[in-house]
Amino acid sequence: MNVKNVNKVLNILIICMFALVMISSVNASDDVVLTDFSNGTAYTIISDLSNADIQMMIDGASKGDTFEFSSKSYDNISLIIDKPLKIVSYDNSTVNVLDTLTDKSKAFGLENTFGFYFTQKSSGSILSGFNIIADNADYAVILDASSNTIIENNTFSKALNNVLVRNASNVLITNNCMYNATKNSLQVRDVHNIRILNNTIGYNGRSGIETSNIYDSEISWNEVFFNGFNGISMYNRSANNNVTYNHVYENTNGIFIDSQSSGDRFYYNTLEFNRMDPNCELGGFETGNGVLFGEDYETVAKSKPDISYNALIHNENFQAKNNPSKDQFKLGPNYFDSNDGEHTFICPMLLAKILKMDFTSVSNGIGIKIYEDGQPVDDFAFFDQKISVDGKEYSVKIQNGQGVVELDSSQDHTVEIQHGEKMPDYRKETVEKYTPSSKDNEGSSSGGSSSDNEGSGSGEGESSGSGSGSGSSDSTTSSNDGKGGKSSNSGNANSNVNSNSTSTVSNNRGNVIANYGTNSSDVISESTSQTGEMEQSQGQENAAEAGSVDSGESSSPGDSETSGKAYDISSVSKKSNPLQDNSIVIVAAIILLVALFIYGYRRKNEFE
Repeated sequence: MNVKNVNKVLNILIICMFALVMISSVNASDDVVLTDFSNGTAYTIISDLSNADIQMMIDGASKGDTFEFSSKSYDNISLIIDKPLKIVSYDNSTVNVLDTLTDKSKAFGLENTFGFYFTQKSSGSILSGFNIIADNADYAVILDASSNTIIENNTFSKALNNVLVRNASNVLITNNCMYNATKNSLQVRDVHNIRILNNTIGYNGRSGIETSNIYDSEISWNEVFFNGFNGISMYNRSANNNVTYNHVYENTNGIFIDSQSSGDRFYYNTLEFNRMDPNCELGGFETGNGVLFGEDYETVAKSKPDISYNALIHNENFQAKNNPSKDQFKLGPNYFDSNDGEHTFICPMLLAKILKMDFTSVSNGIGIKIYEDGQPVDDFAFFDQKISVDGKEYSVKIQNGQGVVELDSSQDHTVEIQHGEKMPDYRKETVEKYTPSSKDNEGSSSGGSSSDNEGSGSGEGESSGSGSGSGSSDSTTSSNDGKGGKSSNSGNANSNVNSNSTSTVSNNRGNVIANYGTNSSDVISESTSQTGEMEQSQGQENAAEAGSVDSGESSSPGDSETSGKAYDISSVSKKSNPLQDNSIVIVAAIILLVALFIYGYRRKNEFE
């Protein structure tokens, strides 16, 4: 090979390596970048300092510095963070937010009042340990294009909307308590890869969590309760999100999906005691549902959301409800508070596989298990089940599809249970004594191995009230509670953003008054439902009559399965973050640059 050819090969290799490095740097822009605060300067902030004094210190600080708020309370706070800083209180300092704009806010062109405003230049910051009261302010905290940022172990209350995250990626919102917002407690807009984990969100005028254009994100292990609108509302677009292990109760709807959804996965959630509200903007018959699909719900290339292994129970209207303007489609396997398809209260516009609850004798008592096609379910939602054994009442915690009533297993027991409330499904059976040869994981005394694949839609107009959502907490941080909430164990809810904190936040129940409501949202669809009498008449129709689950028939053309099953359980793999708009431009520029290199090289050879 002559020198000219060797140079040609080397030049091509150099060009290819250059292109790979440039493209890799673009992809890496979505990775988590943690700020090193160990070598920064530590500032101690006392309450004697004015807001202007604190802002001046922040402006003069360097990247990676720490600001520790050491006093009990601070008044009239409104701070702009425009570099990576750690803003922390180790004593749960109370920050009362200024309800007017500062001169610096006006200079930035901001229009909303806030306690802490994190700019794009603040990416990599941490806000931790505060009790932020934003009475009469627009927001307690705003993250505006602040990526790789952590908001943890705080309490937010009384703002118009407590926390806003927009135009950001790789954000962690964890172990916070958010309550008493006039509208929404947590708003998420145009965000990739946000982790909303282990938060307690209640008593807000509108939704607990409201999303608009959310991608590749996780909403898990949150308690969302007593909100005037929906527990979780999803608008505009949502793709490749995992919504798992949330306990959502006492809202007008549990989860409201009104987005163009693609690859979203709703697993292991407990949606219960969500109530009807005749004054709701959606219309009274569009409330009181565990899951509700809205008028703007659409799918991309028939990629419907995967809704499986949830407990949808005790909801005042339907356990799951489709919008009447949409085609009938299929949910995954879920437990709908009954073994009998006639008592599950599933909208007739939905088909669903019904998981069953049955009993078996185990070495330490009576075992309660959730079954799918005769096999115990291993991963499932957490919920409490009332049961009577030999005339004595028990409340059993069902975890990962099973629970135990601990008692003498050497004798037979009479088990009684009531499923549902509007049309109660009573069961009474005898569970024989445990013998060493019996296997705890096999079958049940009532033939629990059979599977009933019918969905039900007997939505009568009557209601039974909402009951009381259970609550408990492993909390170490007080937040005007007075009553614990169910533990949101985040043991397996890992985040790419690391935090050294171990504290959790308790539910804010106590005497806080919910503003049931009709406040308009900043991103909500303007559409309303006119389904009153129509829904009432459809409520008597069994979903199996509209499309047999056993036969695979459906009212949607071409929606049946060749295997005869009218439900899909498709595994959704988590996709990598799509490139941001500016990244696409960069990649295009790189490709053009490589093309110019090649063209120039060829022109060079022609002259030679």
